[in-house]
Amino acid sequence: MVSSISQTTLDHLARRLDELAAEFPTRPEAVAPVTLADDIATLSHHLQHAVERAQERFTAPATVHGPERLVLVRLARATAGMAHALDTLAEALTYATTGFQREAVPDLAHSHLRNDPQVLRMLTAEKYVAARARLRNTAADLRTAPPSARPSAPQATRPAARPTLAPKRTHP
Repeated sequence: MVSSISQTTLDHLARRLDELAAEFPTRPEAVAPVTLADDIATLSHHLQHAVERAQERFTAPATVHGPERLVLVRLARATAGMAHALDTLAEALTYATTGFQREAVPDLAHSHLRNDPQVLRMLTAEKYVAARARLRNTAADLRTAPPSARPSAPQATRPAARPTLAPKRTHP
């Protein structure tokens, strides 16, 4: 029996994403290619785990009911945010490898900045900041439960009481 996916599952993933984002360097001096590769691996693991959980639930779609479907939609949106952050980090890793000179800044081949490690670190730190923001936004979206999908039942209201008029008296 596959366990269901609930808001608790999303909260757990949100905590993991926040923890990972908090560890991302924001200053160029703190950037290290080895750590960047490790951050990519960690985020990939979280993304793969989330996708596998969703796939497990849809192996028996008849057992996935309305509330859980909404949670799964939110999980799918979160995986898109995680994938975007992962792509940003992968781009930063490209900067940190031999492809840096070709991809980081156009026409850098003839620049004195081509082999400048500080430029590399600044660009990588900028990518880290962008990935951090993406992960934090994704985590916030996971924690925020959307309003109920079902419209609330209309409140039963009583018709307004009409003022009663005293019967007309006729004088004899």
